[in-house]
Formats: sequence, C-alpha cells, structure tokens
Amino acid sequence: MAIKTEMLRYFIEVAETGNLSKAAERLGRTPSAVSMMLKQLEENLGAPLFETDRKNRLTDLGAFALEEARREIAHFEQTISAMHRFAESGEGQVRVACLPAISTALMPDLTTKIHSANPKILVRIRDMLTEACLMEVRDQTVDIGIVNQFIITGFSNIKSAPLLSDVFGILCLRDSPLGRKETLYWSDISHENLIVNDLCYAIEDPAVRKAITDSHVNVESALSIKAFIRAGAGVSIVPGLVGSQLAKDLVFRVPEGPEFRRTAYLVWNENNHPSPAVIRFCNLLRETIEELGLTPTDEDIRKPLHWLGVVR
Repeated sequence: MAIKTEMLRYFIEVAETGNLSKAAERLGRTPSAVSMMLKQLEENLGAPLFETDRKNRLTDLGAFALEEARREIAHFEQTISAMHRFAESGEGQVRVACLPAISTALMPDLTTKIHSANPKILVRIRDMLTEACLMEVRDQTVDIGIVNQFIITGFSNIKSAPLLSDVFGILCLRDSPLGRKETLYWSDISHENLIVNDLCYAIEDPAVRKAITDSHVNVESALSIKAFIRAGAGVSIVPGLVGSQLAKDLVFRVPEGPEFRRTAYLVWNENNHPSPAVIRFCNLLRETIEELGLTPTDEDIRKPLHWLGVVR
C-alpha cells in the first residue's frame, strides 16, 4: 500500500500529542482507526516509528519521519492553496521572502499596485534575513526572494539577477556630533561606537575596519539598529533604502570620499515555474526600482534583467 497524506497527518498528530487517545480525539477518529493507520505507515516503511506502544517516544526513524512529514503536509497544503488562489484570481498568488528593510521600503506600494491591477491576487510577504530567504527559495516555499549580495552562491537550483543598488551611509541621531557635522567623512566613524551589521564589511575604509574590530555590538535588523541608535548605543552603516524613511530624530548621511554601494538580488528556484501573478509582481518591482533611481549601474550588470527567464 502506498503512503497516503492521511497517514502522515495521523502520524504527526500522534507524535505531537504523545498520546494515541488525544490524537484520535483531535482527529475526530477512534483510537483503533488511528492505530491502524500508524501500523500501515510503519509496515510501509519497514521499521517502527515509536519506541513503545504508548506512542510517547519516537525512534530515530520517527524523529526523521516527523520532520519530513511536516514538510510534506505543508507543501501539500500550499499546493492546494495555490490552486484555489489561481482559480480565484486567474493569475495565482505571489509568495515573497524579503529583507525587512527592503520590504518596508517597497512592498506596501507594490502590493497596492498589483491589487489595482487584480485585487484577487494574494500577496504573501515574509520578512527574513538573506540566508533564511535563500533556504525558503531552495525549498520552494516562496516564489522569489530578495537578498543581499554576500551569500548568493552555494544553493543548488537558485538563480539570481541584480535587482537594486543603493549607496551606503551613516545612520545616527540628528542631534549628535555626526548628525550636526557640516562635512562628514568615513574616518569620523573612528570617534564613535559602531553598531555593526554584516553590510558594514562592504566599506573598504581603514577607520571603518578598525571600528568594526573594536565594536562589541552586532545587530542585523534595521528596526533594531534604529532602536539602538535612539538609545545612544552608537551609530551604524546602512544602505540608502534604510535611510529613506526615517523619523525626524534620525538622519542618514553619505560621507564624502569613496562611494560604496550595496547590490540586492532577486533570487528564484529554477525548478519553480512562475505564475502570471509572480511575473506581474516582478515587472512592477522593476518599474518601482527604476522610478526610485535604484537600478544597478555596474558595467557587469547593465544587461536587461530577464528575470525568471520570462520577464521582459
């Protein structure tokens, strides 16, 4: 007998409750029916999933099977949801894993634009850092991701295209020495406590490098970085999009001297065929970035962005 989705659901319920009777009650079935389903699953696998008949402790196979079953059920439910959404909207849905700062700056306007074209398209935005975004794209739990340039390799089946480029600057309190200074240089960082994030390492300046080495605070979330600065913990180096939407107590300043830029990438899984909704979303994303003047301009990335192999 082939393994059925229902078997996996029953197994997950029993494993999570640790009790056959409780699982049966939650499933709306009798304990004997649930027990029979588990027995069929174990017979199919050829090994036990639980150490005892009490079903309160998993075997090594059971622990592995539980994670795989959860993943399979989640994928199944997402597939059913996608089919329903496609039928409802005629274009499908859009699932995006995105850096929080880019999400804050771009996604509200993009969602409004796509709903102006088709209000029935479901847009799912998940804020997360680069590595988590890549894992979601790898596992095909999202359609596209938006990540920083630093770790776009090492993930099989993931393709990428330059999405936007913004200039780095210093984020600080407006009423502070750096905030009031008439002309700002990267070397001025040497007099401040630097709140480090991974993007700081893109700044090839000796004073910044020393400030990174001397720092005892590392914060990745743009929202948290702002909170640390407001608390007087120091200053930080962030891309322009982070500095584009600030309250009056903070200021984003680009130092004189060499200009350093961040390139963010659109990433997708080459095995995941994009829906019309995803293609529409990517085209609107490209238009929005062009309107903001953030289109990448480096010589090696000036080529048209044929995103997902279908967007023109």
